[in-house]
Amino acid sequence: MIKMFWNDSELNIGVASSDAIEAPLNSVLDKFYDLSEAENSFLGLKKSDNDIIQFAYLREDIWLVDIPVMAERGSYMKECEYQDCVDIIRNYYTDSWRIPSQFTLRKW
Repeated sequence: MIKMFWNDSELNIGVASSDAIEAPLNSVLDKFYDLSEAENSFLGLKKSDNDIIQFAYLREDIWLVDIPVMAERGSYMKECEYQDCVDIIRNYYTDSWRIPSQFTLRKW
């Protein structure tokens, strides 16, 4: 089961990555919708410690999607609109999930 963690910086609530909770797709989409659009608000999902995707609020309707890949010593990143993030979240819940080809690897 996929686990979810988040921080809502405006409401000052969240769940740390180390305490991530199991979450079905609908719960994740509800949480993403409800997150405050404020600096430092984010939502993260993980299938394992090495399979994580994070969505961090940047500005109106724009989120930074960050997919760390330890084996490549970097993160695949792209600024995405809200609806694109929803589509990525839906795809993450499928067996055919792959990092989207338009993402760029940024080395650490």
